[in-house]
Amino acid sequence: METTLDRRGIRARTAGAGHESAVCGAWKAPCYPRRMTIARTTLALAPARPTAREAGACPRVPRRERLLRTAGLYGRGAAEAIAETLWPTRCAVCDTPGEVLCAPCSLNLSHIDWWRACPRCGAPFGRVQCSECNDVLMSVAGRDEPPFDACASAVAFDDAAARIVRTWKDAGERRLAGAMATLMAPMAPPSWLADHPCIVPVPATAAARRRRGFDHGEELAQALADRLGLAVAPVLARPRSRDQRALARRDRLANMEGRFIPLPGASAFPSVILVDDVYTTGATLFAATDAVRVAGAATVRCLTFARVW
Repeated sequence: METTLDRRGIRARTAGAGHESAVCGAWKAPCYPRRMTIARTTLALAPARPTAREAGACPRVPRRERLLRTAGLYGRGAAEAIAETLWPTRCAVCDTPGEVLCAPCSLNLSHIDWWRACPRCGAPFGRVQCSECNDVLMSVAGRDEPPFDACASAVAFDDAAARIVRTWKDAGERRLAGAMATLMAPMAPPSWLADHPCIVPVPATAAARRRRGFDHGEELAQALADRLGLAVAPVLARPRSRDQRALARRDRLANMEGRFIPLPGASAFPSVILVDDVYTTGATLFAATDAVRVAGAATVRCLTFARVW
């Protein structure tokens, strides 16, 4: 005897006197293999959003800047409101919403004490005996002493300062220039400003300007000049050169030798303050100082945001 039952797609067969039964076609939920494969592939390929501490910069910044540049002609106020809604302003160090550099993170930076730093090269704790501009290191650079008259930096280059610089230069958060200049301005004592110097930015290479869309040196110099009440004069040109970040001290010095060219009009400024973002080995500032000296500057001082220490 054979009995067939159809209930929810189950077909049962009963055979023989023992009434043994077997399920030969159990019901299964419908599946969509192509759709599921696409979903699994999309989830597997989707990258996780890095945090500010992991990536050093938040990926929202370039999109925000592109929106502001695109919508600038149609009303920057409305564009800023839309950008703030889509990509809220966050601290470059702790990623807290509100400011590009929050007050707690600004206070927790490794600030350099002017009275303990070397008065010549600005190295922290070098007021009595400096380990950065001594005879040994100057002999490596082929000099007796630093070419500039004085140098100062606002903070030591630690992890927090590195995140600020990367977010500003590589992630396009250009508003950080103002926060950095605010920290740099107190490091210029009144004696530096007595002869009304001109702020001269250390220019970026043409490749760096194309990659970032702006000259970070000029923006930092302008923000600092606004706070000190001085004028900015971009009187240096920088031909093509190798990236300094992967070079050792000797290679940095050799790479920057004669890499800056004074532009016409540079001789009109007898006293200048060279501005750069990071002082690493001094090779860039040494070469820039040589260029403005050739142009006729009698007094050259240097001011940077961070100092590698």
